[in-house]
This record gives sequence, structure tokens and C-alpha cells, in this order.
Amino acid sequence: KRRWNNEVVIATYDKRCYSIMDIPFDQSPSSLPVQGLGISHAQYFAQKKKITLKYPNAKPMIQVQGRNDQPIYLPAEVVCANELDPQIRAKLPLVASYTPRIRHEAIEEMRRYLLPGAQKSQGGGLLPALGIGLLDERVVVNVTKLPLPVIVAAGVRIPEGQGGNWAPLTAKANYNANPNKVVQMNVVVVYHKSIKSSYQSVYKRVADMIRHHNATYQFGSKPFGVVEAGDMNQHWGAIERYFGGTKLPDNVFVLDLARPPRGQSNDPAYGAVKCFLAKGGFLSQFVNFQTHDHGRSRDARDEKKSTTILSGVARQILSKCGVRVWWVTIPKEVPLPAVFVGVDVFHAPRKFDPKEGKRKAGKESIAAIIVQILRSHNPAENSLVEIYCETESRAAGKEMELGPAMNRAVSNALKAFKVAPSSCYIFRDGVGDNSIEQVSQQEIPAVRQALSNPGQVVGAKTKAANVPLSYIVCQKRIATKFLTLQGDAIPCGGLITDIQGPQYKTFYINGTSPPFST
Repeated sequence: KRRWNNEVVIATYDKRCYSIMDIPFDQSPSSLPVQGLGISHAQYFAQKKKITLKYPNAKPMIQVQGRNDQPIYLPAEVVCANELDPQIRAKLPLVASYTPRIRHEAIEEMRRYLLPGAQKSQGGGLLPALGIGLLDERVVVNVTKLPLPVIVAAGVRIPEGQGGNWAPLTAKANYNANPNKVVQMNVVVVYHKSIKSSYQSVYKRVADMIRHHNATYQFGSKPFGVVEAGDMNQHWGAIERYFGGTKLPDNVFVLDLARPPRGQSNDPAYGAVKCFLAKGGFLSQFVNFQTHDHGRSRDARDEKKSTTILSGVARQILSKCGVRVWWVTIPKEVPLPAVFVGVDVFHAPRKFDPKEGKRKAGKESIAAIIVQILRSHNPAENSLVEIYCETESRAAGKEMELGPAMNRAVSNALKAFKVAPSSCYIFRDGVGDNSIEQVSQQEIPAVRQALSNPGQVVGAKTKAANVPLSYIVCQKRIATKFLTLQGDAIPCGGLITDIQGPQYKTFYINGTSPPFST
């Protein structure tokens, strides 16, 4: 029961997903009546769903969350999990992938069946029998081993051997802030009523972790204000009432210790609360007590997990306040000040419509444009992070036509930061090969126009400045695989540029710590 509560399962008869609220082990489809109908669940499924249960007396029943948060009971035999068993999941890399050596040997074995004369059986191979020949060679490319850049977190330099997992080392970072310039944040703690007995100890742990970093921004020993909240409208309603009736000082930070409603892994009030706080200009950080209950550590393992999560929360809070948590050396060849633009569109998952028998588009899509300014190659002159962000609601599934939004975001960022850039780098996600030309022809001119008039009125027509610009399309889940001639893995951080497409300059980068292949 502890294992499956709050997990998402799929009903096999209509392919709908449900969150498990409870598992009553004392009930079966035959014994549990359907409220208001006077029949058992076994009879209900036979009469209404036209499904004759194989095990009508089998226990337990699965209580899931239905419409309007009302409970629904499903027989266990019509429910399946959408997650693998933990033991299987732990071995997934061995099941779902192969080491480069095994893949190399498998390719050699397959070639025996495809090349003329490579096997002794009559017929000479499958493809030759069909009149198809296979070129007996592989595409050979050169690999450049990229050195790990110098990563420094407040004087703590990350060793090259730990470049694949360096975040935990930042817990030791000491930013040595000038005591006369320390900013005391006025923290408003919002906590779910179910964790009333533990929110103070959790806040103290987070505040101590932040003070340990000795950064410019600090949390006090006690919060400025405390708000008790419930679920849904009792969550955002409590926050609206507090901020609407309390005179607040400057430098307010909201720490929301949230516990989603039973049966849900994420708090459905998250979007409404974030929107309200963002419009008010308040920084905020959520801590999800469904992921881990930081007030009830049962053993040393639980305590360690809680400490790991909260230390990450502390660093994220500092980053949101403007502390540059870590620094990567920027090559001198990059003209500064530089503008880095990240663009992506979030698409809500499609939902299954039982009436039409297919998956339909969900909620509206959301486009986000992030603009970051980097002014100097000297870390001391970049102690504070300068980031500007704009979002835009779009029709479900719409990925294109972001030129106007990118122009507006870059223009507003340059105006806010009062910077005339010497170079610009755009990282665009979510674009397939067939759409690159269409997207780039619209978005590149829009950004160039914004770069031409920094600090001026948005949309003013002026002669474009000659600011160097790189437009980089980032693609994931690629099918190209690389092996050394010996069948071993290519080195981490390997750069491959020998494979080029017909229209665009293409490159592949092997991650710093990939388990297998690319």
C-alpha cells in the first residue's frame, strides 16, 4: 500500500490514467457496492462496461481520483501500472541498451547475414537474394576531446574527474560576502496545515544552509511572516488574503512548503500561486512534501535524502536572489558583453478521449524566452546574475511564429539591463530538420532588429547593427550512434563535426557522463 499510494495507473478498458488515493484490502468487486446504484462493482462492470470480471472476489480494490476529485473504485484486474517495478527499473540500462562493445559485436554478426559470401548457408545472404548490396565499410569520423571547462563555485574548483556530477560539491561553497553588504531577506513561509508541527524545523534547516554559504543574501533565524494553507483554493486563497492585507517591506521571499492533495504528485495550486506571486514581483520557492516528508525522517537514509534535497533548495534560492552559484570559464574569443537567448515551448500532454477513441490536444502550450547577459570574462565582475524572462500562451501544439515574442523579450532585456551587446547566441529547442529554415528565417531577423536598438523603444525601426549572431538548434533523442574502431565508447565530451547535412552546419557532442553511446 505504501508503495502504490499516489502512483499513476492506467485503466485497461479505456486507457485513462488515474492517481491512486487508497487501496482497501478488505473489499472486492463483489462485496463493494456502487454508491447510489444498489449493485456491486462486479455487476456494474458487467452491465455498464460490458466487462465480465475474471476474479470478482479478488481483493483489494483500487481507489482512484475521478471527476471533481470524487473517489472511484476499480477492480485490480483492470488496472495496470505505467511504471516498471523498482528492481527492473534499476536494471533498465542493461535491458534497454547495450555497451559499445556488445553493440559492435552485434553489428558484426548482422553483417554476416547481409553481405554476399559472409555466411556458408545457401543463398549468399538476405539482401543479396533481394538484389540489394551492402557497402562493406562504416562512416569513419574524427572525434575531438573537449576539455572540461573550469567550473568554480565560490572558490571551490570542480575536479575534471568529477565533471559529470559536480553539483553536490557546491555544498561546500563559501561566497565570502562583505558583511556590510549582506541583504536580509524577509521570508514569508507558507505551509500546508498537515505539516504544522514541522515547518519551523524545516525552515531553520534551509536558513542554516543558506547562511553556511556566506552569500550576499541571507534568511533570518525566524521568518518575517507565516501563512497556514490547505488544498487548492485554500492554498492560493490564504496567500491572496495575506498579501492583500499585510503591509510588506522590501526584499520579500516566499518559501512555500507544499503538500499536494492526496493522490497527486504535484500541487495543482502551484500555477495559480506562482502566477499571483510573479505578478506581485515576489521571488518564491516551493518544497514538495509529497516527494519527501522533510519533517519525518525515519532513518539515516531518509535524513540524507532530505539534506540532499534541501541543500539543492538552498542553492536554488540563492540563484533566484541573484547569486552566481557557479562560474564556467568563457573563452576569450567570445566578444563581450554577450546576450544568450534560450527558447523553448512546453506542450501539455495529450489526453485520451474515450468517445473519439484517440488522444486529443490538452491545454494551451506555453513559450518561454530566457535572456541572460554576460558582461566580462572576469568572474569578479559577474558576481550577480542578470536574467530576463518572458512567457507567452499559445494554441495547443503550436511551436512556430515566435519571432515577435523573441524580438520583444530581447528588446526589453537590453533596455532593462542598459547593455549594447557585442555578440548574441540563440539556443532554440523543439525544432525538427524540416522546420529549421522556416523558423530561422522568421526568428533571426526579429532578434537582429532587437539587437540594433538596445535601450530604445521596442519596435522602433533603425538600421541594424552588425552584432555577430549564432543560431543553434538543439536536438535530443537522436538515433546516430558512434563507436570507436575497436568497439569501445567514444570519450566523454567528444565533439564530432565530420558528419554534415546538406544545408546546415551540424555537430554532435557526447555528454560528460553518458552511460552508453550518445
